[in-house]
Amino acid sequence: MRDIPPKWRDFLMRYYHHSIILIAAGLAIGFMLSTPPAEWLPFGAVAILLFAVLTEMLPVSLLHGGTQVTLGFPIVCTVIAMYGTVPAMAVDSLPTLLAGVLLNRSYPLRHRLRWGLFNAAQSAISAGTAGVVYYSISTSASALLTVQTLLALTLAAAVYLVVNALLVSVAGALYNREPLPNIWQHSLRIVMPPYILVMPLSILLILLLRAYHVAGFALVAVPFLAARECFRQRIQQIRNYRETIRALGLLVQHAHPYTSGHLQRAGRMAVSVATRLGVPTRHIELLPEAAALHDLGKVGVDEAVLNKLTRLTDADWQMIRSHPLKGAEVISGIKHIEPVALWIALHHERPDGKGYPFGLKLGEIPIEAHIIAVVDAFDAMVGDNEKGEQRPYRKPKTVPEAIAELQRGAGTQFHPEVVRAFLDALAAGDFGVEHAEHAILVMAQKQAVA
Repeated sequence: MRDIPPKWRDFLMRYYHHSIILIAAGLAIGFMLSTPPAEWLPFGAVAILLFAVLTEMLPVSLLHGGTQVTLGFPIVCTVIAMYGTVPAMAVDSLPTLLAGVLLNRSYPLRHRLRWGLFNAAQSAISAGTAGVVYYSISTSASALLTVQTLLALTLAAAVYLVVNALLVSVAGALYNREPLPNIWQHSLRIVMPPYILVMPLSILLILLLRAYHVAGFALVAVPFLAARECFRQRIQQIRNYRETIRALGLLVQHAHPYTSGHLQRAGRMAVSVATRLGVPTRHIELLPEAAALHDLGKVGVDEAVLNKLTRLTDADWQMIRSHPLKGAEVISGIKHIEPVALWIALHHERPDGKGYPFGLKLGEIPIEAHIIAVVDAFDAMVGDNEKGEQRPYRKPKTVPEAIAELQRGAGTQFHPEVVRAFLDALAAGDFGVEHAEHAILVMAQKQAVA
């Protein structure tokens, strides 16, 4: 996806959007023509549609790029089981379109309508596919809960989530120029947990509608709103942890002003390298925090020692080499980012066993710690050219000099596969066109000599 020119990428995005909308329209028309109107326009389904609109207008924002979840998913599953595929497609797509147009008023109407239509279409396709799966197992729509209907409902819900995540991931891969498998895995990891937790609400809704008909909505509103509030509080709790991390990052920057741009660049580089190496998505998401906080322990190190121009004493080295464990100790108390503490503690370890604080060797060090070591070293060497980031104890290197330094240290100071992935990302332009030109030239010269 990264190699697609912007012009072609925009064309593919528009083509993909239009294709999804046309496919959804075709499925809807096909299902409607094959189903008598009396079966897909019952009064109960219309009432559920109104309830679904309410849930779509009360989304909960997640922590990932503005992603939002609503409690409409269990309602769609309920409609599939009780009324059929066509009502489920309507209940899923129409509120999605309405919410997409009415919410997010900061975007132009054309933008909201475009994405609203796309999201409505992919919702309809997901619901339609789930309906096909449900009725391939359960022969008819019913409010009766049997082993067969529960199995059908579970499989239909799983198919819905997978198809929904896939359709959204293709759009995300085109838009962000990221590999589709990584985006899809990321989407599933975000969407699956909250939707699995609210799945029992569809069973509750079926039971209440069966017992009280439309009046059952009044009874189910309380658990629906309670579930939404639980989501909101949980997300807010995690968001507070993230704010704590950002505050710690600012602490490092204030203590050592030359690290300001360095920490942000190191985070972006780490994500790119980790993606190329196939690091699990959960860990990729934590790498920006790890990069921002990897030198947190230096806050407790005397500034005079860090900026010393003369030879460091043994006591100086002991103080400097204590910073990974000091930083890890602080981070270890923050929930949701537990792996980061280990990466910070070990980011100065080396494959040849000559690193610190433990002298670990290749195979004993997490790949994420190796990634932080490489991106930290490169940007510390060349990033000093940025205004206000001049380090008093070292002159900045040129990009070719820094690349040569990484190549010399591959296998001893740095993990060779991480260096290779970093140079590939550099040459691909992940870190800027200027860096890419230098990287391509240096790598070409090395191949010519070989």
